[in-house]
Formats: sequence, C-alpha cells, structure tokens
Amino acid sequence: MLLVAAGVLAYSYFRPAAPAPATESAPAEQHGTPLDPPRQLSDFALPSQDGTPLHVSDLRGNYVMLFFGYTHCPDVCPTTLSDFVLVKRAMGAASSQVRFVFVSVDGERDTPAVLARFLKAFDPTFIGLQGDDTTLGRVSKEYGLYYKKEQVAGTSEPYLVTHSASAYLLDRQGRMRMVYGFGTPPKVIAADIGDMIARE
Repeated sequence: MLLVAAGVLAYSYFRPAAPAPATESAPAEQHGTPLDPPRQLSDFALPSQDGTPLHVSDLRGNYVMLFFGYTHCPDVCPTTLSDFVLVKRAMGAASSQVRFVFVSVDGERDTPAVLARFLKAFDPTFIGLQGDDTTLGRVSKEYGLYYKKEQVAGTSEPYLVTHSASAYLLDRQGRMRMVYGFGTPPKVIAADIGDMIARE
C-alpha cells in the first residue's frame, strides 16, 4: 500500500532489532523500538486546532504520543488515531498523564477548524497541529519523517500524501523514548507507558 510503504524510510532510520521468529500457534507480537539513551528533540511550535500556537515543550510534564499524518488520509491515519483511543482506554485513569498529538503534514488543507472537526470524531482531548513545510523539514530527521504529495488515479481527492507511519512516545522531559510501527497493538503501547509511570 502506498502510504504504509513510505513508513519503510522511518523504519530504516531507526532500524529496530529483528524480532524472534514466530511459531505457528503464537505469532510474534509487534512491539515498539526503545531509544537508549532517549533522543533529545528540537522544540517546535505550530497552530493548534483552536488557532493558538502550541510549542511541543508546552506539553512537558506529560507523556506524549505523537503522530504525523493528515485528515484526508484514507487508512493509516484514522487507524492510528483509533488505536490512540484504545491506548487511552486501556490506561484508565493513568491516561490523564498522556497527551495525544496529531501533527498534519498537509497544512494547506488541514486548517485548525478542519483539525478540530476531524479529531472530535476520535477524542476531543486529542491535540491537532497544522504543520508547515519549513517547520516539518527542520525536525524531519529527528523523527525519521517523510511525506510527499502524490497524484493518485481513481480518487476524488486532488492529491494524497505519502507519509511515514510511525508513532512516537515522548517522556515528561520531551525526549523520544519509543518508536512504534504502524499496527503496534494498543495494549503494547499502553503497557509501555504504564511501566514508565510505575518506574518513576
């Protein structure tokens, strides 16, 4: 699939260790890739869905699950946000310590108002940020981010955006601690964050 395939770039950037072979009765479950030591990240600010600028550093003191995508995405983005809903649900009361952030790679169409409508369908507490090429280009290497507009036949959209599909867990200090490939089970992510909270 076009969108998922682009995630290979992010995968090769972080290059996780190969998982143990799966057995026929118990397939190997996908887990995240830990970063040790945690990766220091540059701060950046973008317009949020309420129209006011938000710095990623404003979220320090919380864990942050961050994903780059766009609202017209036909598959990867809605699936990932649905998984974020399940992560939050699995964490119960502890989810109050996590902020879920969706950064648009299609700022031309994903205005704050569009982001607000889109995220409300998943969880009104999720944060949407309207990305721009200058800011995203500056931080793309740190996140292994790739995105590109594509003309695709057979769709009514003027264009789709091929983009990497990883999600990132930032700790309370704003450092990247985990990278999750598309399709990582929500219970795995919830358990990882819960473990980090328990070790504090």
